[in-house]
Amino acid sequence: MSFISFAFMIFLPIAVAINFLVPKKFRYIWLFVVSMAFYYTAGIGAMVLLLISIASVYESGIMMGRNKSKSKLILICSLVFNIGILFVSKYLNFVLGMVGSIAYGESDAMRLNLILPLGLSFYILKSVGYLIDVYRGDIEPEKNIIKLALFVSFFPQILAGPIERAGNMIKQFENPVPLDFDRFRNGLFQMLWGYFLKLVIAERLAIYVDSVLSAETGTVGAVSFMAIMFYTFQIYADFAGYSHISIGVSRILGIDVMKNFESPYLARSIAEFWRRWHISLSSWFRDYLYIPLGGNRKGEVRRYINVLIVFTVSGIWHGAGFNFLVWGLLHGIYQVIGRILTPMRDKVAAMFNVGRSSFSHRVIKTVGTFILVSYAWVFFRADSMTQALTLIKRSIAFTPWKFVDGSLYAFGLNRANFLLASFGIVLMTVVDIFNCSGIVIREKILSQGMWLRWIIILTGILFTVICGMWGPGYNVADFIYKQF
Repeated sequence: MSFISFAFMIFLPIAVAINFLVPKKFRYIWLFVVSMAFYYTAGIGAMVLLLISIASVYESGIMMGRNKSKSKLILICSLVFNIGILFVSKYLNFVLGMVGSIAYGESDAMRLNLILPLGLSFYILKSVGYLIDVYRGDIEPEKNIIKLALFVSFFPQILAGPIERAGNMIKQFENPVPLDFDRFRNGLFQMLWGYFLKLVIAERLAIYVDSVLSAETGTVGAVSFMAIMFYTFQIYADFAGYSHISIGVSRILGIDVMKNFESPYLARSIAEFWRRWHISLSSWFRDYLYIPLGGNRKGEVRRYINVLIVFTVSGIWHGAGFNFLVWGLLHGIYQVIGRILTPMRDKVAAMFNVGRSSFSHRVIKTVGTFILVSYAWVFFRADSMTQALTLIKRSIAFTPWKFVDGSLYAFGLNRANFLLASFGIVLMTVVDIFNCSGIVIREKILSQGMWLRWIIILTGILFTVICGMWGPGYNVADFIYKQF
């Protein structure tokens, strides 16, 4: 079941209504029931695999609590088991494909008929984080299996995050906050923004991007450059849209989850970008991989190696393909080069008396970071390395006249829809600029008088329904990150 399905529009009100009626101390049981019902729509096999993983994590946590001397062995065995599930489901065919290519000259020669269960990468990371926290002594093993199962399978998060920590989530199941109108209204409004990002912006951008990538001619220069720019905003609107819906649904149900985005395209360095983009994943890799590897505590060379390892793993986590590996490695290389060049940049800035806090300097850094991120996204989106390199090569051709001669409107979007998509990008950017200034537009609107507030909300609903790429005759694509 998807957040953008009509089935979800029926499922959610029922889940919320009964959640309001269930006594606080039993609310976590109801949330677990609806989470299982939600995930059951992914298939009985996927649900069985989820329950097996949960059972292994629960038992491992209990055993580590009882056998401190053997906790390391228990942790390793549980990690091998759960990461093994992820490897077999997501990466085994990739490995067999490479072996088949080498041994038989055919990548499909050894492939197995395996299906990747929805949300597997996300709930495995939650489970691994829980096990490591128990091993470190940061949290006590959860003795209530339903609460632990709910943490792993909480339906607003299970398909694509945010990747929460057990220490934050489980205590909320034990002491749920009172459900009130303000939380309900705030959550609904955040969901509305998420649906706007997905249905009005991301889906329009996707039409153009897909058309350019599938076209054989006419894509040199501005057309390909716009495809790269549009995909950069498409994946942001798509994933941020999912995150806003997830956070909004959770808030309506009385659960607070972490923010997943913080105006990432306004970052002034790649390192800052990753502190703002997919925050739950970035912080997970920092706490459970980068720091255990030694972080920046063992010298600069080791620091560079650790950064490259983390971003290589991040790339592979996103997908079994060389394009994802290159995407992750690029971000690691960006950061290593940036770190190496820091002393040189400092000298140049001092020599020419560059005001690093000046507006112009900040804009240059932001634009430079944005370009690096945008061209790295090409490898993330492309179906092959050849397609990625071809798109990049075509995008650097100088054809400025294509911005004004109508060439851009020949790839799935007419002039009106192209301009609407562009308006959506501008609106997203303005909202992010306000967020960077500490102004949350949603909260400002909700603080207005009742009439103005409801006029804005109803206008947003009507605009999303009317202009959203959603309805009879249109098969809306699911969220991009759901496939990971």
